[in-house]
Amino acid sequence: MNTNAISDALYTADQTKALGLFLRQRKPPEIAEQVGVATRTIQKWISQFDWKTLRDDAPVELMLRQRIAYLMWVDQKLECQERELKMLLEQHYKNQKSEQRSRPAGYHDGDKKRGRKSNKVKNDISGITKEMLDEYREKTFFAYQKEIHQHKQDDDINEIRFYLKSRQIGFSFYFAWEAFEDAVLSGDNQVFISASKKQAYIFKNYIRRFALELADVDLKGKDDIELSNGANLIFASTNVATSQGFNGHMYWDEVFWIPRFGDLDDYAGGMSIQAQYRTTYISTPSTMAHEAYPKWSGKKEQNIDISHKALKDGALGPDYIFRQMITVDDAIAKGGDKLFNMEKLKRKYPIKEVFDNLLRCKFLDDSASFFSLKSLLACKTDTENWLDVDHSKAKPVGNAEVLVGYDPRGGGSGEGSDDAGLVVSLKPKTKGGVFRAIEKLRLKGSSYEQQAETIRAITEKYNVVHLAIDTGGVGSAVAELVRKFYPSLLELNYSPEVKRMMAYKAREIINNGRFLFDEDWDDLVHSFLMIRQQTTERTNKVTFISNRSKIGSHADLAWAAMHVMCWEPIDINADSDTSVAFF
Repeated sequence: MNTNAISDALYTADQTKALGLFLRQRKPPEIAEQVGVATRTIQKWISQFDWKTLRDDAPVELMLRQRIAYLMWVDQKLECQERELKMLLEQHYKNQKSEQRSRPAGYHDGDKKRGRKSNKVKNDISGITKEMLDEYREKTFFAYQKEIHQHKQDDDINEIRFYLKSRQIGFSFYFAWEAFEDAVLSGDNQVFISASKKQAYIFKNYIRRFALELADVDLKGKDDIELSNGANLIFASTNVATSQGFNGHMYWDEVFWIPRFGDLDDYAGGMSIQAQYRTTYISTPSTMAHEAYPKWSGKKEQNIDISHKALKDGALGPDYIFRQMITVDDAIAKGGDKLFNMEKLKRKYPIKEVFDNLLRCKFLDDSASFFSLKSLLACKTDTENWLDVDHSKAKPVGNAEVLVGYDPRGGGSGEGSDDAGLVVSLKPKTKGGVFRAIEKLRLKGSSYEQQAETIRAITEKYNVVHLAIDTGGVGSAVAELVRKFYPSLLELNYSPEVKRMMAYKAREIINNGRFLFDEDWDDLVHSFLMIRQQTTERTNKVTFISNRSKIGSHADLAWAAMHVMCWEPIDINADSDTSVAFF
């Protein structure tokens, strides 16, 4: 036997120290700070040497005590560490009480423990391996989504990523996966900020689905899901005051539809300020007037090319933001052909401007719209706070009075328009009060009888005190049927004067923040942005149209909403109670 043979050491001194800290339940950032290396290096060692298996067999109570001991030792605790310590102590006390209740009479602490202690851990993802995640990703996602995963892995470009995308190409699904995968493998926090809490919960529901499919684990938690490895998945609101206090990799969803984005980006953006955290912006385009547009376009002096040709495959700008534009054509070319049929899409959106905005990443020209995007976004609100509205009931608002607007033609000015829009709003409680839109419907290709029956159902569902319909053109047939069950129907026969007064009245109400609707109703915002002012050819009078091409319409909901707001007299500040009609 050769006693002089010396085998190579398994770990370096730093790796040995890191392993010891890891086994004592330290998190990668904490280990990195004590060892003096980058967090990514610690994460690499954990994966390379499979240290997780060394810790998985440790009793849960031992891991709990070790983590509590470490957090108690930290002098200057971060807010997230304070919350974690509080939670762990509560869990520790619960375990102690549970043990005491399970002991039989006469059983003393010094006696030998009987039975087997539960080893169940909340949101336990320890059974999910990197191999399982790799396999799931490869079989689930399209080529353009896998390319984004490669961007995430590239430290040269992943600090700040900005993706401008077509609608319905599976980005929410993909980024929910990316965040979940990273949380499982690295233990890092993941923070989602979306245009609404409901949209943020789309990410949450996808993540819960992944955990169920991969490990049969039903993740628990409302706005903050903490995984068994300590990673927090945070679903924050767009309220600046409540979107602070966390840290982690940030995902900004639909930034071009978030109101007051500038303030939110300044304050909440600090959550990813630490070096190890990434920031990702994702959105469909709205208008160039939105506060997020300067971040997308970059500073003028930097002269960043943001054309589709330049950004089709992605490019890192001089401001260190990696930008990529993914249109529906790009998605189809890279595996998404199973999701889309281009001919059907063109039939559904015959107006080139609308098609390009929804599917080809083209921004709308806010300056051409009669309504301001900023004012419209300010009208968004969290309707879950409206305690007097309950859509689970047969009569959502009881006997409260509502106003209904219906546009059979969808507001189009050309032939072939078959969209129809309906909006229901609670009547303002006071003079000059707020219109609260509580329901919207869009019908396409329905017969006159079907449209009339839809309106009849609304009159049975609500206490309707105002119902207005455009009777110009094809609307007259619908109005004739509606009049039979709602004799007080207000018939609007469009003329340049009527359109002008309706549009100016609606803009006044919207600019004053008196028309509120659900924060998820981006289609209503888009509908208002399609309204343009122009002059008639014969009389040179000012009127309003819904699109430049005059083929079809995408402003049906906007016109229906204006039918609601025309309930209010022109001069609401007049002393007389007499209403002045302008129809």
